[in-house]
Amino acid sequence: MNNNPVNKENNGSSVELRIFFGDIWRGVRKFGWVAVALAVLLGGVQFYRSFTSFVPAYNVSATFTVHTENEVLTGDNGIAAYSFYYDRETADQLATVFPHIIGNQILRTKVCNDLGVESMPASVSAKCVQGTNMVTLTATGTDPQLTYDTLLSVIENYPELADYIIGRTKVVMINEPIVPEKPSNEGAWVASVSRAVLIGAALGLAWIVVYAFMRKTVRTKEDIRTVFNQHCVAVLPQVVFKKYRREIDKSILITNPLVGNDFLESLRLMRGSLQSLLADDKKTVMVTSTAPAEGKTVVAANLASIFAKEEKKVLLIDADLRNSGLKSLFGRVKVPKTEKVKNSFYRVDTVDSLGFDLLTFNKQINDVRKIVRSDELKRKLNEFRSEYDFVFVDTPPCGIISDAAMLAQSVDAIVYVIREDAVMQKTIRTGISSMLETDAQFLGCILNGAAIGFGGYYRYGGYYSNYRYGYSAKHSYGKKKSRL
Repeated sequence: MNNNPVNKENNGSSVELRIFFGDIWRGVRKFGWVAVALAVLLGGVQFYRSFTSFVPAYNVSATFTVHTENEVLTGDNGIAAYSFYYDRETADQLATVFPHIIGNQILRTKVCNDLGVESMPASVSAKCVQGTNMVTLTATGTDPQLTYDTLLSVIENYPELADYIIGRTKVVMINEPIVPEKPSNEGAWVASVSRAVLIGAALGLAWIVVYAFMRKTVRTKEDIRTVFNQHCVAVLPQVVFKKYRREIDKSILITNPLVGNDFLESLRLMRGSLQSLLADDKKTVMVTSTAPAEGKTVVAANLASIFAKEEKKVLLIDADLRNSGLKSLFGRVKVPKTEKVKNSFYRVDTVDSLGFDLLTFNKQINDVRKIVRSDELKRKLNEFRSEYDFVFVDTPPCGIISDAAMLAQSVDAIVYVIREDAVMQKTIRTGISSMLETDAQFLGCILNGAAIGFGGYYRYGGYYSNYRYGYSAKHSYGKKKSRL
């Protein structure tokens, strides 16, 4: 036994982390389409904007050095001889004033006159390498030829204007300009669309993370204890089947060998737990849940079967009068039955393969409330206590209609089925509270459909695929429908 508090803390953190990532995975499976839709939507909008507003930009560049005048010699005729040089101070001055020369209105006017246009057809920028006399001029415009001509005109007219600012200069070309063939921003729309797609996907993933943080469903048996202050009777794993080309038996019953050993072992543990909780005089047990699709009917049928395996005389009552789940459960496989009792009120059949008796009510009696509240039903339940070792009653979900609460007045004990990650905690709390208000003993909760593998909260051996069991989401009670 591990009593080390540090290890317990680490184990708790590990479970919480696994639960969180499990919620993230469920969020991806449930809302992954949101991230995809946002990515496609934002990417499409940005593509349309880029496509309709795209203006090609052509860049033409030239790199050269600029040398200033230096008087080195005066000849006999009094004419000065010049050489061109640069030093660090001159280069730093050049880097400072050169961009201003390029933007001077006089230079711009000269360029327009050379090209025969009214306005500058391209923008020109200058970049000087600090501490050197190296300059790179770049012209940007929408027409490749005009952009090229603009740059040549600037280079040609620059020395004349520079004479007034930094003295006589000489330009030595290093890299000659060429007429561009493709716009420089040709791939810009790809980057903007990609950015929009990533933003859309990030927003979708952010929503999934928020969803994971905000989840208030039951995921583990610890949730049953901490959130509802109730005992977890058992944890039943999610049962799934391998895919076959041929039709196979998919009934979630202990007689089906394909359900796996883990599910059968969990049923045996559940039987032992319930036997320890039930007093000798407690024989009628009601099985209910908060909402449809939580698998209470499967639990009730297998409870009757697993208790019957111990040579107990067991009766299963189908009290879900509005929407019988046992009929759909037994409809998946042929379950041989032998008629035992039949009258105008109900009939009892022996389910030969499962070893228990099944009571169903007469379909001709349409007033459900009258059946549930009838003294005849209460009287029969009292008779069954002496006739059977255990009586299990499958009822409608207590969170939808009041049938379960009325039936609870006639039974000894209640087992509450909670499907993992299916119903909000506040809704389950309301259902449990309604059961606690009755005189029946509340035995505890059964966590059903515990997921395994990646994204699951539990680990079991055996093999499982993707087959889920429980009520169909199409089942409805009155005008209310499942939103699971």
